[in-house]
Amino acid sequence: MKEYITSLTLAVSLLFSSALFAFDDHEKPKSLADMWVMVPNAGQQAQFEQAFKEHLKYRLSKKDPREWHVFVPTVGVDMNRYAVRFCCTSFKDVEAYNKWAKDNDIGKHWNETVAQYVASYEHFFGRMDFDNSHWPDDGKKYRYFAVTEYQVKMGKSESVEAGKKTLSDNAKAMKWPYLWSWSWTIGGEGGLNLVIPYENFEGMTPPDKSFGEALSEHLKDDAKTAEIFSNWSDNFSSTNYTIWSLRDDMSMGQSE
Repeated sequence: MKEYITSLTLAVSLLFSSALFAFDDHEKPKSLADMWVMVPNAGQQAQFEQAFKEHLKYRLSKKDPREWHVFVPTVGVDMNRYAVRFCCTSFKDVEAYNKWAKDNDIGKHWNETVAQYVASYEHFFGRMDFDNSHWPDDGKKYRYFAVTEYQVKMGKSESVEAGKKTLSDNAKAMKWPYLWSWSWTIGGEGGLNLVIPYENFEGMTPPDKSFGEALSEHLKDDAKTAEIFSNWSDNFSSTNYTIWSLRDDMSMGQSE
């Protein structure tokens, strides 16, 4: 498994995002998130974090062209996970990045520094849906990311896409005062992801008027609203909710 980390092409979705569909990398260039999820050995979390930070210093010294960010769960299950993510790239650029990693012995340094403290790895790509998202571009610092993972029923892909567009179009039309991002996970069980960013926990306070109530007022049709939500819910077999927090001390940026 260690060789998978050679390029450290780490990614979740949120953002954290599904491979129930065929995808075309030429259709939406630079819409690919790359993420690794890893779990340290039991009792070695501190050693893992220290070694990880040492590895980041090495990557920075080699002028890593990617800006990796690390997230950890703060609400949810499996609280010992670390998600390391970069967005956005394309499959074509992945090849070039892997070559950079090989030429700079990134995998060798990882294996010598960090790998001994890692119990397991998971690797995913995420296909970002920019058209139906409303993502931050306001200069604010978002530290928490609420991620709802939807497991899609077989044969429901077209219905999901239609429902996602309906919900997003109406949210934008009625100026819903929250930000969101949709993505599909490529790898594992796949799935659809909805990510909502927050500056702090106070920002997670539920609004006085729910999205359903606001949509019903916007459409002026309670029956239509109920139909939209019923059709949407019927697409999925299960959901999972996790709030991830950004670890600045384990992340890297172009300015570092």
